Amino acid sequence: MRRAVAAIMALIAIAVSLTACRGPEPMSFEELFSPYNPVGHVRTSDVESIRKGITYREILTRLGATRDTGSGLHIAQYVVDEKQNLYIGFADADEVCTKSGSELLQNAQPIVDDSGAIGIRGVVTDIVRGKDGITMLVEGKLEHDTSFDKASVTVNMKSVVLRDNTPIAGLFAFSEIKKGDTVEVTFNGPVAESYPVQGVAATVRIVTAP
Repeated sequence: MRRAVAAIMALIAIAVSLTACRGPEPMSFEELFSPYNPVGHVRTSDVESIRKGITYREILTRLGATRDTGSGLHIAQYVVDEKQNLYIGFADADEVCTKSGSELLQNAQPIVDDSGAIGIRGVVTDIVRGKDGITMLVEGKLEHDTSFDKASVTVNMKSVVLRDNTPIAGLFAFSEIKKGDTVEVTFNGPVAESYPVQGVAATVRIVTAP
């Protein structure tokens, strides 16, 4: 009887030990990559370690959790060495990436902090709609109080949308923005200094409707 009890206790101890060795459960893809996550911060060496031919799911698992800044198309945003924004776009997480990490880094953009000021005033010339927001192309002129003449702007449920100076109520206020509207955009923190620049809207004021 004592031998049987000892054997059972030994098996329990082994099972507990194996469970401890496994460590915490891996994050689900939804936890790893979401519009509500903070933007991930990585080093150049982290990105350079990515080899060509692995899936985007594997890339994000390697680089770590980050925010999805896209609408209609997934766009993973990472800050590299606190100096550059890296945007990795894909439609399907299990799609194979045809670029190496070094090639992805060639498209990284210097960070420009334009928060608080009017980034662009112009006409909405294109809109791509997603479940949790839109990405719109705004084209205008460089004026004395603006920073850009063309911008790709993501507007999500955290962005404030106003008609003239009155906030539009509701989580899906971005749905009120139409192609042909003239808008003023302030950005939520840094934007990617590409052409057109890319960023997330803090506020969008609809100045005139088409």
